[in-house]
Amino acid sequence: MANWEEHFKSRLITPEQAAELVQPGMRVHFPPMHGPAVPLALAKRAQKLEGPINLRLASPLVDLGWGNGTLSPFLNIEFELFVGNVARPLHDRKLAPYLPNLFSTSFKAHDERPTEDKPVDIVFVTTTPPNSKGFVSFGAHQWNKRMYVRRAHCAVAEIDRKALRTYGDVYMHVSEFDYFVELRPDVETVEDVMARMDPAKREAVNAIIAEAGLERVERIKPYLERSSPYDLRLLLGLVDPPEEFKTIAGYLSEVVEDEATIQIGIGDPSSQMARLGAFDAKHDLGLHSEMVAPKVAKLVEAGVINGRKKTIHRGKAVAVAWSGSDPEDYRIIDDNPRFELYDPEYVLNISTIAANHKQTAINNAISVDLAGQITVETAGGGRFINGTGGLPELHIGAFISRGGRAITLLPSTALGGRVSRIVPQLETGTLVTIPRFFADTVITEYGIARLLGKNHRERAAELIAVAHPDFRFELSRAAKQLFG
Repeated sequence: MANWEEHFKSRLITPEQAAELVQPGMRVHFPPMHGPAVPLALAKRAQKLEGPINLRLASPLVDLGWGNGTLSPFLNIEFELFVGNVARPLHDRKLAPYLPNLFSTSFKAHDERPTEDKPVDIVFVTTTPPNSKGFVSFGAHQWNKRMYVRRAHCAVAEIDRKALRTYGDVYMHVSEFDYFVELRPDVETVEDVMARMDPAKREAVNAIIAEAGLERVERIKPYLERSSPYDLRLLLGLVDPPEEFKTIAGYLSEVVEDEATIQIGIGDPSSQMARLGAFDAKHDLGLHSEMVAPKVAKLVEAGVINGRKKTIHRGKAVAVAWSGSDPEDYRIIDDNPRFELYDPEYVLNISTIAANHKQTAINNAISVDLAGQITVETAGGGRFINGTGGLPELHIGAFISRGGRAITLLPSTALGGRVSRIVPQLETGTLVTIPRFFADTVITEYGIARLLGKNHRERAAELIAVAHPDFRFELSRAAKQLFG
């Protein structure tokens, strides 16, 4: 497209004009890590329309009133892949259902059975400014944005001039978008985000800025609203993780082999494993992951993760997004061709994951029962905590990878030690994320439970051995009743 600059300039609109594109009954999509300006404008417009908007969200960063139900009469909301702290209150009130799909197959119905699927009327994403050839990318947070843009009737990009330059299969031409919103420099500063916080959290974030500096906090701006002050301090490396995380990191180091291609899930305790040195003594690791955790980029820079022995994308660290990095990691990743991003329908396809020799998935769980059933979604029975993200594909892909291992990390207890995370049976209403057929290795601060190849009785013995001592007697009694 020789005149791409003319096309780009002719399609520049304001956030308010972007919101005006949305009409009652439309299906509107905001993939993960979307921009701030259009949602704010859309929230104002929704209340003026004669009919509701159908809105699909994935871990929204900003609460525009849906958390307390203010916008419920104007929006029919559903969540996919992630829910998160900002959106959970709406799901708790049964005002927004969850869509149980997978990253890699989320458009199967759209592509193969369009008459059975819902249309993608309009999608809002965030991109870099166009380069000299008229191509944009999605910065550090690609996720499934490109997948949505290619299928949407209308695609609108918010231009983020601070977005990282990334490599891999990341580009789209400006001609593939319908409109662009070029954010004003004063839009959505850290101060803007803090203005929406309650006073107590605002005070806590101010203390973090005083300790870490505004520049470092600016790098984690997308996490400010949806994360607790404690989690923000962890992300910035301002506090030591709990002692049990350090012990778990030691056990993890025992089972991760040299030359493995690893995936590290976000959330605790897996997000702290790199920072706690679980991989420091390893050689020739590779990375094939959904996202990352603090210090992973530093391991690439140090040569611990070098990809020399990878089966595919040798020599490259591969992910769907670099979300989860700390500020220093982002500095390393920016304009660095050793780091590549690809769409999740490729990276998180189970056959792609399984193609890696020694693919090793490292993720968390809420509970594991004595048969090996794993949930990462619900607690206390049916209360929804979060979606799956790419965990099912990564766990199963690693499980079936030649030489691979699927590792589940969890502290042995919750609620200050009052509740065991290893339970006789998952409570009624619990959603099983990983069936027991794919249970593999479970690690707590009390050791390593190796479940692969073991029957129910043997699995129970393995899991009881790594449960908190306060709960082992009752777990043993339950195992006797269940399995003899």
